[in-house]
Amino acid sequence: MKKAIQLDPADNVATLLVDAVKGDEIEIISTNNQVIDLVTCLQAITFGNKVALTDIAAQQLITKASYPVGVAIKAIPRGELAHVQNVRSQRLDIPDNIIQEIIKQMRIEQA
Repeated sequence: MKKAIQLDPADNVATLLVDAVKGDEIEIISTNNQVIDLVTCLQAITFGNKVALTDIAAQQLITKASYPVGVAIKAIPRGELAHVQNVRSQRLDIPDNIIQEIIKQMRIEQA
């Protein structure tokens, strides 16, 4: 079974430990390696990227390891990739052309 790790119980994302494709069921594990949830990927998500563990509303903080890592710019359903196509950093203003290049290079499916 493919896995992702939730670094803190309050996090609303988990980090993929393998590549996943749309429809894959992912075991969400805690830092103690306990299975705590099961999430179906709504799109391909590559190793090291974040999957939403809950439905995240627009303007809601994205938290990873109990720290805010960005803010949702639109609703992110449970199981979707949380990345530049739907999240913006609160610390760094990434130019749109760079965001578009990241989306292109990562072949991120957009709704």
